Amino acid sequence: MGTVKSYSGSGGKPAKDLRESLTDWLDRLPKESPPDQQDQDRPKLTPEALLNGVQLLRARSGGRGGADGPAGGGGGGGNGVGGGGRSGGGAVRSAAASAGSAARAAAAAYAFRTGNAAVLEGMGLNYDELAALASPTEVARRIVDAACGPITNSTIVDHEQPLVAADIAEWVVGERQSGDTPTPEEIARRTIATIIAEAVLVETGETADQHDQGELAESEIRDAAEALAGRATLSISGATEAEFTEAIESGIDTLRKIKRAAS
Repeated sequence: MGTVKSYSGSGGKPAKDLRESLTDWLDRLPKESPPDQQDQDRPKLTPEALLNGVQLLRARSGGRGGADGPAGGGGGGGNGVGGGGRSGGGAVRSAAASAGSAARAAAAAYAFRTGNAAVLEGMGLNYDELAALASPTEVARRIVDAACGPITNSTIVDHEQPLVAADIAEWVVGERQSGDTPTPEEIARRTIATIIAEAVLVETGETADQHDQGELAESEIRDAAEALAGRATLSISGATEAEFTEAIESGIDTLRKIKRAAS
């Protein structure tokens, strides 16, 4: 599940509702799935079930819906990954912080794909050195190091942000072999989906791990997050770090509005 095992989840309403939605879906799954059962015959985790995951990301400064964040839902508190109960505590995530590190990775990966040495140089990366590497995974690792800095994993946020950056960098760089470069909008939507998915996976990890059908949860959560990100309204005209950051933050804001309208 990609979780920090000593973390039992936030105690606020969004996180609690998220876990309840996941439990409800898991409980509707067949106890024993026949080997030949088709995926379409199995209840799907809907994008709506992850709308509470958007509330785990504190709104950007000056944005509406400040109560949507963990603090507003009663889940504010320390960032620590340590154990302990959920009451009044949990990860304090910021849409701006999540978007920032992911945007740097996205901009660097896109610059590598398009041969923009100047952008890479501005991040302390050398295009020729990266292009000479045999492994796309190693290219992505160097991009993540440049985008996120030293990785300590000392908090939940420290744990999640590099995972998002790595997913984006590996996806964009990995597509190089196919010759198809993802568009900035496709990258922004993928980033929004991954930010939401990683937060949800961490907050619901204990719930899924304790359920008989928990092994299905990660793929379903990622699929639902991609579908949810597809509903975000965003506009991006370039592939700079600033443009990716704005697109990701504004896209998350529109999903927050969808959640408010559904409440």
